[in-house]
Amino acid sequence: MRYQLKKIWSLALAGLAGTAVLATSLGTSESALADSRRITRGAKVDDQLQKMAQGAASQHQSIIRVDDRNGPVRKPLHLGLGKSALLEFSRDLRDVMVSNPEAVDVVMLSSNRVFLLAKKLGDSNAFFFDTNGEQFAAFELSVSRDTTALQALMARLIPGSSISVEMMNETVILTGRVRTPQDSNMANQIAKNFVSVELRSSMTQSTATGVEIKQTSVDAKDKVINMLAVDGEEQVMLRVTVAEVQRSLLKQFGINWSTDISIGTLTAGLMTSNALPLTAAAGLGKLPVPGFNPTIDDKNMCAGTTCFYNQGPTAATYGNNGIDGGWQGGKQNIRQAMRMMERNGLVRTLAEPNLTAVSGEPAKFLAGGEYPIPSVDTNGQMTVTFKEFGVGVAFTPIVMSEGRISLKIEAEVSELSSDGAVTISNLQIPALKKRTTKSTVELPSGGSLALAGLISDDTRQNIDGMPGLKDLPVLGSLFRSRDFIKSETELVIIVTPYVVKPTATKELARPLDGLAEATDMKANFLGHLNRIYGRGTAMPAGDLKGDYGFIVE
Repeated sequence: MRYQLKKIWSLALAGLAGTAVLATSLGTSESALADSRRITRGAKVDDQLQKMAQGAASQHQSIIRVDDRNGPVRKPLHLGLGKSALLEFSRDLRDVMVSNPEAVDVVMLSSNRVFLLAKKLGDSNAFFFDTNGEQFAAFELSVSRDTTALQALMARLIPGSSISVEMMNETVILTGRVRTPQDSNMANQIAKNFVSVELRSSMTQSTATGVEIKQTSVDAKDKVINMLAVDGEEQVMLRVTVAEVQRSLLKQFGINWSTDISIGTLTAGLMTSNALPLTAAAGLGKLPVPGFNPTIDDKNMCAGTTCFYNQGPTAATYGNNGIDGGWQGGKQNIRQAMRMMERNGLVRTLAEPNLTAVSGEPAKFLAGGEYPIPSVDTNGQMTVTFKEFGVGVAFTPIVMSEGRISLKIEAEVSELSSDGAVTISNLQIPALKKRTTKSTVELPSGGSLALAGLISDDTRQNIDGMPGLKDLPVLGSLFRSRDFIKSETELVIIVTPYVVKPTATKELARPLDGLAEATDMKANFLGHLNRIYGRGTAMPAGDLKGDYGFIVE
């Protein structure tokens, strides 16, 4: 596009009012032109102006003074969408040519002043000719959204950072350095909100309505390229304390009777079959049950009479924990089996796993093992899979401002148990008893929080007996059985995070410090497994008390 001076004087006259205001603000005052940018070629530029030019290479410049005394000027120039730039030349112009007038338009204010109007996103170039027809200046123009306000906003909201913002088409590129990962995430979120609004410019030579919002987009994650470098990745050590106490009480008491009565041709028998279902399922044992075996052979001592049956150490033996007895006179006999058993149990569990991870990165720790679980596929082939058990911790820390730490944590304590075990093809597969918690908390470095807790009190009891007789006072105990189970559990999980940093190896203590094997003489004659240090022997260096392994802030 080519503009002749004769054709543009009408437009210049229309802009005289704006020029007058601009001349008033600029005039000949040196302070008014102190912030203008001078672009030269081959000239010596002072360090301050050079830094300003480098810092504003990708940002909009409103006033540009072009000095071509040392040769033709060839420079790139960035224009903010919907904004204009005033070019001041050291010589008079005759012609100006712009390759893409839809992106950049030109308005002549005077013989040596030109307005460049950024109308549309895109690239263009402009060539400037003097009165002699000599081309003395050329600019490679690029129009994109102005990021000056965005960069100033990040500098104000994220102190201590050095962030540069550049635009590539409609994508924001963040470069520079920040102090923490949270500052990087904040800058990324601000940039997303910036590009979520799409602008449209309707600026022309005759109208200047400026820039308006075309549309907004909620999802702008693909329009931000975060290349920020974090000065220091903070590390977090998590200490998890799992403390559990379980108390259990099992009681069983029961009596079964059997009676054989024979009077003349009358033969009768009386048997009770009381059971102890609760405690027997818990492994405390069963109450002997009477039975009649009519088979007569040399090896069957109970043939034709009533006997008690209860499995002992082997399948062919009888066992009981109580009193067995009876009375026999002629063909009359009475037998009884009484079982009495009580079991007290106490389980104490204390686990303190420690785990360290970089802020924002997940970490996992497992102290335990894996147990096999066989299964049969559709082809009849047996396969084995393994399932983990033990003390496990998985967490993702995020160090926030003022030393606070956000934790996404999952802790689990599991153990093998016979309760709920299944048997497949004579192979017993144990069940898994688990205590697990999953939560997200926020607390300061060194602060502790009870992440989870449990208090459980479970009581179960059962009475079996002969109707009517079992309800008699005192004597009713001869015709009933009772089993009783009481379980109490108290569990607490405490988490304590620390912001840590590495330390020297000599500052660390190991569990092996101070532990040494005993000599053969002491092991054989005194039964010592390790050396015992007396008063006359100095203790070796090493202590696991207090803070160890890291420098804790």
